[in-house]
Amino acid sequence: MKSSLRLLLAACITLVGSVAFAHHSAASFDFAKPVTIEGTVKRFEVVNPHTRATITISDAKGTRDVDYEGHSAGNFFRAGYNRDSVKVGEHITILIAPRKDGGDGGFIVSFRTQSGQTVGFGGLSPSTGQPVEQKPPAAQ
Repeated sequence: MKSSLRLLLAACITLVGSVAFAHHSAASFDFAKPVTIEGTVKRFEVVNPHTRATITISDAKGTRDVDYEGHSAGNFFRAGYNRDSVKVGEHITILIAPRKDGGDGGFIVSFRTQSGQTVGFGGLSPSTGQPVEQKPPAAQ
């Protein structure tokens, strides 16, 4: 009986620990230095726990696919996103909090679609397209 209870307890601790480890914070992104990127949407998945996007960009490093992440689906929908907002193959402008380690990628703060729709949490002004006050995501 005691060994079964210990085994069950060990399994529960392992499960809880793996879930806690899988959900990371936004501490690896620099919200004080937003960067605007432009590119072509290869993938845009508004899902939980974090939105994921792959954008084909071209810059001094060449043309490549770069992965970005963002707020949860609920946050995106409350900010004005809908399932028709972003289409694969379209041009998009994204304001990101870049990775602190200087690598490709970042945290999506806001974006503007080819049709002119702006979705964000601070970020790009709908009227000027320029960065506005940035706020890091709330702890989840």
